[in-house]
Amino acid sequence: MGKRKIPFTQFIDEAIGIINTEIYIIRLRIKYPEQFRTHSNTQPLSPLYLADKTTLINIMEMVSGLFLSKDIVYQNGKPAYLVDLAKAFEWLFNIKIGDCYQKHEDVIKRKPGKLTGFLNGLVELIKKEHDKKGYR
Repeated sequence: MGKRKIPFTQFIDEAIGIINTEIYIIRLRIKYPEQFRTHSNTQPLSPLYLADKTTLINIMEMVSGLFLSKDIVYQNGKPAYLVDLAKAFEWLFNIKIGDCYQKHEDVIKRKPGKLTGFLNGLVELIKKEHDKKGYR
């Protein structure tokens, strides 16, 4: 009977020790909150989201077009990589593109009639707005 109580009391003592350590850590967090803040490089979430009708392949059309144009560059003037453009759009619209290289190929290998359907639609919207406002 005495042998069973020793492991039990030892377990209780260890549990009390763990609880005391947790209390000590909580007190430190209260006393020095700055030291316990997680320093991560995560950017705040973008306030923008895609409408339900917009597909990832449509967004990838824009990403692919910008990538191929080489009009988006780094500070050093070199053209942005496809993966960085895709990540920028992922952040901008709170989406996950996944394998941007595969999605880029999916855009490029489309049938000629559907190759740039989304971009063509954007062009048409700009033209309609242009005409609606009477610009010549």
